[in-house]
Amino acid sequence: MRKKNSFLDFLRVRYPIILRLLLPLILGVILNFYSGIQIHSEVLLLLVFVLIVLMFPAISRKGGSTNFFTIVYSLLFVSLGIHLSSISNSLNNEHYFTYESQGQNNYLVRVVDPPEEKDRSIKCVVEVLKVNESNCMGRSLIYFQKDSAALNLKYGDQIYFKSTFNSIRSNGNPKEFDYARYLRIHDIHHQSYVKTGNWQLISNDANPILSSVFGLRKFLSGKITNSGMSAKNAMVANALILGQKEYLDKDVLRSYSSAGAMHVLAVSGLHVGIIMLILTTLFNPLKKFRHGKNLFLLAVLGGIWFYAVITGLSPSVLRAAVMFTFIVIGKELERDTTVYQSILVSAFLLILIEPFIIFQVGFQLSYLAVLGIVYLQPRIENLIYIKNKLLFKAWQISAVSIAAQIATFPLGLYYFHQFPNFFLLSNLLVIPLAFFILIIGIAYLVFHAVPFLSDLLLWVFDGMITVLNFGVEWVEKLPYSILWGISIHWYEVFLLYLSILLGSIAFIYRKTKALIVSMIVAILLLILNIHEKYQLSSENVLYIYNVNDELAIDLFYGRQNIFISSEEFLNEEEKLLFHVKHNWFYRTGNEQPAKWYNSEEIRYLKFGGNTMALLNETDCSKSKMPVADHILIHDISFIDKHVLEQWNQQKIKLIYGCKVKSSVKRFISKNFSDIEVYDLSTQGAYELYF
Repeated sequence: MRKKNSFLDFLRVRYPIILRLLLPLILGVILNFYSGIQIHSEVLLLLVFVLIVLMFPAISRKGGSTNFFTIVYSLLFVSLGIHLSSISNSLNNEHYFTYESQGQNNYLVRVVDPPEEKDRSIKCVVEVLKVNESNCMGRSLIYFQKDSAALNLKYGDQIYFKSTFNSIRSNGNPKEFDYARYLRIHDIHHQSYVKTGNWQLISNDANPILSSVFGLRKFLSGKITNSGMSAKNAMVANALILGQKEYLDKDVLRSYSSAGAMHVLAVSGLHVGIIMLILTTLFNPLKKFRHGKNLFLLAVLGGIWFYAVITGLSPSVLRAAVMFTFIVIGKELERDTTVYQSILVSAFLLILIEPFIIFQVGFQLSYLAVLGIVYLQPRIENLIYIKNKLLFKAWQISAVSIAAQIATFPLGLYYFHQFPNFFLLSNLLVIPLAFFILIIGIAYLVFHAVPFLSDLLLWVFDGMITVLNFGVEWVEKLPYSILWGISIHWYEVFLLYLSILLGSIAFIYRKTKALIVSMIVAILLLILNIHEKYQLSSENVLYIYNVNDELAIDLFYGRQNIFISSEEFLNEEEKLLFHVKHNWFYRTGNEQPAKWYNSEEIRYLKFGGNTMALLNETDCSKSKMPVADHILIHDISFIDKHVLEQWNQQKIKLIYGCKVKSSVKRFISKNFSDIEVYDLSTQGAYELYF
C-alpha cells in the first residue's frame, strides 16, 4: 500500500488546480518580459474554444483527451500571461506619448503619486495626458527643480510644461542595482527634468478617494512628527505605523538592516498580519451571535482595509491586504480549502491585475515568507516542548523567525548581499514590540484629541519606540552582527531553494533520497563557488564606472583592487554602495579597496600592456599630448583642434566621462569620425581585461 503521508499526497491536498493555473501564467509573464514575445487575442479565443469543447464529458473520457485537456489549459494560461504582460506594457500602445512627437514639445501631465522631495529636485510620477494638442498615454518620471512652487505640488495636480523626455537607461555598472529595470517593471520608461519657471500648474484633478487617503496619511504623519517625540523616534514611528520609510536617515536604516529588523520598518505582511491577529482576537466574540460569522468577517476585513488606507495604500500593503483577505475568508467559510489555496488565489489575482508584480522584490519576499511560516513554523515549533509559558512564547517567535528566514534568505543574499547573523535575537525583541507599538500607535492616532488619554498613550508609544531603537542598536553593535559582501548569481538562488526544499522534505517526511540529493546540490553550489573564486583570482580587469559627476576607476588584480576617485566620492557611503561596492563584494569579498588614489593627482595609468591618460581641460588645451592607448576625458568643455588631430593620427580610443559637454561630443563626431569613441553616459561602464 502507498503511504498516505507522502510528499506527493501533501502536494495533491495542499496545491490544487490553482497552482496548475498559476505556474503557466507566471511562465507566460516571464517569456514576455525577457523575449518580448506577444500573443494575439485571436489565439487566446481559439484556445478557449478548444478548452470548452474538451470540457464535455463525452469527449474528455476518450483516450488521451485528459492529457490533451491539461496541455491546452496550460497553453491557454501561458498565452494569457504573455497577453496580459503585453497590454500592461505601455510601449506596446500606439498612443504612447513619445510616439506622438519627438524632441521638445508641450506636455500636459497629471501627478499620480504623492511627490517625493530629493536634495535638489522634487520627484513626481506622472501620467502624460497630452503632447501638444494630441491625446496620449503613458507614465513617466519628472524631476522639477526644487523651489517653493515645486515643494507645494501634490497628488492630482495637472501641470503644463515644455521639455524633452529621455529614455531611462541602466548605468551599466557591474553588480549595480538596475534602476532602469526596476522602473520598467513599474511601466515607466522615460524621464524629464523641468527647471524653475518652465512649468505651470493648471488645476487639480485628483481622485477624491485617493486624495482623501493621502490627505489622511499626511495628517496622521503630522500628528506623529509634531507630537514632541525625538526626531529619531518620530521617523521610526512614521515608518512603522504609516509606512513612510523615505524619511528615515541612513544611520537608522543601517542599524535596522544590520540587526535583521528591517522588515519592521517596511509596512507589509508582518504589520497586516499583526493587525489581522489583533482584529480576529478582538472580534471573535461576535461569532456567538446570530449571523456572527458574517459580522466577524466584515469587522476583520474592514479593519484590515482601513489600516491599508491609513498607510497610503502602498503596493506592499495592498499585496498583504489582498493576501490576508483571502486567508481570512477561506478560514471562516470553512470550505474544503487550505491556507495554501488562499495564498495562491490571492497571488493569482494580483498577477492577473499587474503581471509584472512577480518581478517585484516585495512580492517575492512577502509570499515566500508567508508560505515558509505557514509550512515550516509548526514543524519547527514542535521540535522542542517547553512547559514554561513565557519561554514557549519566545520559542514560538523564534520558530516564526527561523521559518521566514529559511524561506527568504537566498533572495536576501541575491538582492541585498548581506545576512543578519543575530536575526533570532533581534526578532525576539522586535516582533513583540511591533505588536504592542502598532496597538498603542493606532490608539494614539485615534484618540489624539482626547486630553490626558492622548498624553498617556504618547508616553507609552514614545517609550516603546525608544526601547526598540536601543535594542536594535545594541544588536547591531555586537561583533559580527552582519555578514557583508555576499554576491550570488540567479542560478545559485534556484540551487539554494532546491537544496532547501529537498532538505525540508527529507527532514519532515524522513526521505533519505531527498537528503542525499539536497546534499549533492549543496556540494554543487560549493564547487561552483570555489570555481568562481579561482576564476576571479586569475583575472585582471579595468572598470571605469558610469557615475554622474564623478570619475571612478577600478583596477582589479585578482582578488585585490586599486580604486581611483575623488576623496569626496570615497567618503560618500550611500553613493559608493549603490554604484561600486557590490562589485568589490563580488570580486574581492571586501568592503574597502586594497589601495586608493586621488583622481585629481593621477594623470597616467599603466596596466598590463595598456596605457591610459586621464586628461582635464588644461591638458586638452596643450599642443603636445602624452602617448597612450586610451584617453579618458571627464570634465571637458573645450579641446584644441590640434590635440584631436594628434589623437586621430595615433588611433587612440577616446573615452567620454560623465561631465563631457555635448558640444564637444558633437564636434568630435562631426569632424573626427575616425576616432574610436566610448561614451560612459550612453554605453555604461567601460570594461577592459588585461
